Amino acid sequence: MKKLVLLGAAAAVGLVTACTSPFKSEVKTYRHPASTDELITGSRKVLADIGNPQVFNARTCAGFVNKVTDYLYYLPADHFLPKNATEVEQLKSVGPEVIDTIFQIRVALHDKLQEFESRNELSKECILEMREGFQYARFSEEYLLDWLYTNKVFTFKKTPIMVNSKPDTWTNPKFSGFELKSGDVLLIRGKSYVSAMIARISDEEGNFSHLAVVGEDKAGKKYIVEALIQYGVIVTPLEKWRQAEDARVALYRQPDEALAKKAARFMYDHAKGALDRKKGIRYDFAMDDDDYSSLFCSEVIRMAYDKASGGQFIVPKYRSTVSKFKNTDYPRSLGVTKTSLFSPYDIEVDPRFDFVAEYRFMPLLRQVRMQDAVMQSVYGWMIDKDYTFHWAPQHSVKAYFAKMVRQFGVAKDTLPKYMPVDSIKTNVQFEAVATLLEKNIYEKEKEFYQKKGYLPSFQDMLAINEAYRVADCKKHQEYRKQPMTVDNKPLPDESKFHWFFYNKSKKCE
Repeated sequence: MKKLVLLGAAAAVGLVTACTSPFKSEVKTYRHPASTDELITGSRKVLADIGNPQVFNARTCAGFVNKVTDYLYYLPADHFLPKNATEVEQLKSVGPEVIDTIFQIRVALHDKLQEFESRNELSKECILEMREGFQYARFSEEYLLDWLYTNKVFTFKKTPIMVNSKPDTWTNPKFSGFELKSGDVLLIRGKSYVSAMIARISDEEGNFSHLAVVGEDKAGKKYIVEALIQYGVIVTPLEKWRQAEDARVALYRQPDEALAKKAARFMYDHAKGALDRKKGIRYDFAMDDDDYSSLFCSEVIRMAYDKASGGQFIVPKYRSTVSKFKNTDYPRSLGVTKTSLFSPYDIEVDPRFDFVAEYRFMPLLRQVRMQDAVMQSVYGWMIDKDYTFHWAPQHSVKAYFAKMVRQFGVAKDTLPKYMPVDSIKTNVQFEAVATLLEKNIYEKEKEFYQKKGYLPSFQDMLAINEAYRVADCKKHQEYRKQPMTVDNKPLPDESKFHWFFYNKSKKCE
C-alpha cells in the first residue's frame, strides 16, 4: 500500500488539471489552475496526452499515473472547489463535461492496458499504478457528481441498474446503447461492511467489494448468479436484480461471445442445479479459488470461465496479494490462509475484458465513501500502528450466540450456520468499531459543512477518524491510570472501543 487513497475535493477536479505537464521532476512544480474554466481544457489535455504515444506508453505508464496521484495526494482538500458565486456557476456549467472527460480518461487508460498487454509490454508497475489511477478518477467523478446533485445541476431519479443513461450510467462510447449480455461480469460495491472487509484484505486497493455474472438458461432467459455471505450461491432473474440498490456497479465484458455465453450457461446450470437439489453451494470463507466445492463471489466468475474454456481461460489475469497484515492474524481470523487471492477489483485490470459502463446509485455513494474511509482508517491502524482485536467476553457471547441461533434456523438472513466462529468474532468486533466511526462522521458532517462550505473529503474523513481514535485512546488511558474502585464500585471505562481494539503499547500517538 504505497500511499492511502486520499481522495475528495482535490481529486474531484484536480485530476483533470494535474497532467498538463506530467513529467516534471517534482510534484510541487505542477501549475495550479487559475480558474474553473481550466478544468475542461485541463481534462482534454490529459485525455490527449494518454492518446499520444510519445507522452504515454508502456515505458512511461507507471511514472505518468504516479505523478498525477502524487500531485493529488499533496493538494489541500478544498484546493479546486469554487470560492465564490461566479466560480460556483462556472463549475455548475462545466461540471457534467468534466465528469464525462474524467470517465473517458478511465476508458482510455483501460484501452492502453489492453494495448500494452497485446504487445507483451504490460509491467507490474504499470498495473499497480493503473489500479490507483482508476480509484482516484472514480472518486473524483463521484465527489463532483455529488456536488452537482447538491447544487441541483442533476436531479436524482431511481432507475434500474445499468439503465444506460446519464447521470446514473456512464458508458464507454464503443458500447453506446449496450444491453446486458450473457457472461457479462458485474463489479459491485454494496453497503455491507462484511463483504467489503473481506474483499479488501489484499495489498492492492479497490473501490468494489463484490462480483457477479450474468447467467443464462437453455431458453435464453438471463439471470444474475452470485455468491453472498448470508446465502451462498444464488440465482436471481436479471430484471429483478436490476431493481436492487448498490452504490456502484461497473460492467466488464469478455469479447469472445461464444466463450461468454458458454460460461453463462455453465454457471446458471451449476448454481440452479444445486439449488433444485436443495443442497446449494456454500460461501467460501477461505477464499480458496482452487477448490470449487464452495464459492466466494469472485470464484463464481473464475469457475464459470474456467469450466467454459476447458481450463484455458483462468480469471483473473493478475491476482491480488495478501501480506499487509503480516504482523497480525487478521486474515486467518476471517478464514483466509492463502497469500494471493482473486479480489473483486482484479477484474478491473484484467486486459482480456472490455470496460463497458458504470452505474451509480446516488443515495448510497456518500455512505460508502464514509465506509471506505472507515475501513481505510481501521486497516491503517492495524498495519501502521499495530492495532489488533483483543477478544472481549461480551463479544464472544454475541458470536457464539449468533452461531447457535443461526444453527437452529433463526436469523437466516444474517449469518450462514457454517460461518466459522472466528470469522463471526472478527466481524462482531470490526463492525462495532466501524459503526462508531461512521456514526461520528455523520455527526461531524453538518458542522463541517457549516464551517467550510463543502462536504468532508476522503482526507477530511480520515482526519475525523484519527481525531476520534486519539480521543478515545486518551479516555482509555485515563481509565487505566485512575484507582480501580470508588466506594467499592468499578469505575466505568469511557472509551468506546479501546477496551478491545488497541495496540500492545497502548500509546495514543
